[in-house]
Amino acid sequence: MRSKVNFIFLLGPIVFFFLSMEAGEKDLNKRIEAVVEKITPELIEIRRDLHAHPELAFQEKRTAAKVASYLQNLGLEVRTGIAGTGVLGILRGLKKGPILAMRADMDALPITEATGLPFSSKEKTIMNGQEVGLMHACGHDIHTTILLGSARVLSELKSELKGTILFIAQPAEEYGDGAAEMLKAGLFREIKPEAIFAFHVDDEARVGFIRYAPEYAAANVDGFDLMIESEGCHGSDPDSCVDPIVVGAQIVLALQVMVSREIDVHDDTVITVGSFHAGTARNIIPAKAELEATIRTYGDSRRFVVKEKVERIIKNVCEAANARYNLQYYLGTLALRNDPALLKKILPIVQEAVGGPQYVIEARPSMGGEDFSYFAREIPAVMLWLGVVPENLSRTSVHSPTFLADEKSIPIGVKTMASIFLHYR
Repeated sequence: MRSKVNFIFLLGPIVFFFLSMEAGEKDLNKRIEAVVEKITPELIEIRRDLHAHPELAFQEKRTAAKVASYLQNLGLEVRTGIAGTGVLGILRGLKKGPILAMRADMDALPITEATGLPFSSKEKTIMNGQEVGLMHACGHDIHTTILLGSARVLSELKSELKGTILFIAQPAEEYGDGAAEMLKAGLFREIKPEAIFAFHVDDEARVGFIRYAPEYAAANVDGFDLMIESEGCHGSDPDSCVDPIVVGAQIVLALQVMVSREIDVHDDTVITVGSFHAGTARNIIPAKAELEATIRTYGDSRRFVVKEKVERIIKNVCEAANARYNLQYYLGTLALRNDPALLKKILPIVQEAVGGPQYVIEARPSMGGEDFSYFAREIPAVMLWLGVVPENLSRTSVHSPTFLADEKSIPIGVKTMASIFLHYR
């Protein structure tokens, strides 16, 4: 009997501790929500300003200056000029804890906007001798705004923040170089986080939802440039020369056969020959054919297996036709892999922030590229996909001149990211 009484007396303080902790977390959630609600109008104005003034990779001077000024006004330590236009803001909490990081990309695309929004971009540049518009057609204005909003929330709740948060505004994601260049420039030389997080807008998920991939989230982005050479001859006399068009066509088909017959069906692989140029007239067999392809795989071993197979096929087809060729095979952005343990740790926080597990959905990995992967090679990382599809649309497409992102996604992203940092254990 005495042991039962002792057990009850011991159990009481434990139950009280956990109930108190739960009550404290709920109170903190309310405070996060209150700050987010207060600053949302300001964040919408920031997003619209960024959207109206897009800048290409490594040219994000105006955007970087705006980010740096905002973070400085919040009292953060700010470092600028990292890899040209990159910005780092450091917020030190009043309690001991881990060093964590958030990354947002700042660059835009050479696309002429056709959304009709009152704050649509009117910016232009010259590319390949032609005038083209500039547009935030991949949501980087949303990403940057969420980074600033998260810094604002955490600054106002600094007394509750355990540890230090690094806010990284990165240039040149679209070119696949920005993250790697920031790391080369010593981004983490003096202070290195134990984990890093990021959002990317999701053009297939409605606003209010967040999706995630449990491991691989984005693919290796490799490719090749191939020139098949010939002396050229008259179209009525095809035996007089190698026909580079026929050889190129054989290569295109052989690559697709290779994917379907030599690659494990469980190993997602995409080879797309997106450019095939040859010839000037119907009765001339041209002196060259030029092919350009993109190749998408997951993981290091798979990318090199596919590389060997592509090189073998091109070599053998050209040799069989007695065709000269020049192949330039390049390895691009690394595949992005979410850290499973880190994802498991933050998912309950994300679910609480957005209103329940029904709004947080596991999704298939993307075959797109994402240079957040370079951070993920250095430290555990998670990228979440933030639903931005407006309620009146079934979907919207990134990298399109008509891409639309629902601005209600901004406070959702800020609340979620702030919650991750404040509840991280």
